[in-house]
Amino acid sequence: MVKASFYRKNGLYCGFIVSGHAGGRYGTDIVCAGVSSAVMLTVNTVTDFLVADASIKIKENAVGLRLNKPEADETARAVVYSLKEHLQMLARENGGINVVIKEI
Repeated sequence: MVKASFYRKNGLYCGFIVSGHAGGRYGTDIVCAGVSSAVMLTVNTVTDFLVADASIKIKENAVGLRLNKPEADETARAVVYSLKEHLQMLARENGGINVVIKEI
């Protein structure tokens, strides 16, 4: 199961951690491919295109992003929110993904 935790501070989306595997044979699972692609597009958009003040952590089976000043970057917040919406849609259509929202 892929676990996607999205974090809000004062109601503003400020980051996420996505980890795990959706199931199926490793390397052939379309859900995992979709999740991985969406997560990396989000990270690259926030850091390389928007040049937002963000911290990134990439481990073997997890990717996390934290907006250091979420109140200052509405566009980066919107990109993070869009990832949440996308993963929720994938979860509804395919399963294998647990999306949670945590207020910090």
